[in-house]
Amino acid sequence: MLRAELYRALRSRTFLLALMIGVVALAFGLYQYASFLITNPEYASINPPFFYNAYDATIWAQRSIIGLIVPMLAVLPFTDSLVLDRTSGYLRSVLTRTSYKRYLGAKFTACVLSGGLAVAVPLLLLFAYASSVFPRGLNLVEGQQRILSDPHTLGPFGALYRTAPDLYILALVALAFVFGAIYATFGLSISVFANNRYVVLATPWLVYFVVNFVVAILGLERWSPSATYAPHWLNNVGWIHLAVGLGGLFLVSSLVFWTMSPKMKERV
Repeated sequence: MLRAELYRALRSRTFLLALMIGVVALAFGLYQYASFLITNPEYASINPPFFYNAYDATIWAQRSIIGLIVPMLAVLPFTDSLVLDRTSGYLRSVLTRTSYKRYLGAKFTACVLSGGLAVAVPLLLLFAYASSVFPRGLNLVEGQQRILSDPHTLGPFGALYRTAPDLYILALVALAFVFGAIYATFGLSISVFANNRYVVLATPWLVYFVVNFVVAILGLERWSPSATYAPHWLNNVGWIHLAVGLGGLFLVSSLVFWTMSPKMKERV
């Protein structure tokens, strides 16, 4: 059952669509980072060494429009599949070959993995490309940096930026995977109640957007959901902000899914 669900999730057109949207959104951010250099190549000779570099390019790209749509990438691949299985009659057919509990476990795992990969893979590809076109070094000239490199400006693992920048970027990729997995879980929990796939797909993004708006009004930006995807977006984002923002959402979503799903069987 798990193999079949993973095959459906990772070979789906929606998974490929999420990857494509993520790559394009990050590419737009990369273009913003390098646009002045592209139009004024002579400018490179008067900059400090590594003024443009692969690490800053990746961080800059993650601060672009990708931050506005990233929950959509997480839910696109497979979050609505439970609704589709239930409304199409596919679930009744599946339950003749396996138990309901095994089906839910396979669905949950496939949703988590596809959502995490849909968010993490574009960022990893962006870093690989940036490493091929920009120098792999750091610009540490104070006052002439594109990215402020003090640890408190780069999130809870910001100290890695100066000592092990590759690990810092890989930590961002890992965090992106966790973010995608948890928002996919959130969407899956909505499918317990909703029979409309578009409600399932839209709700995580709407909640993300509304909470970002509310915490900005209250002056609590560090608690914004966007900081759990790109902790370098704001100063002084710590582990507590990631743990509460992501851990709390995962706990609530998982509890809703596993406690309410048995009641959903009556609607199959």
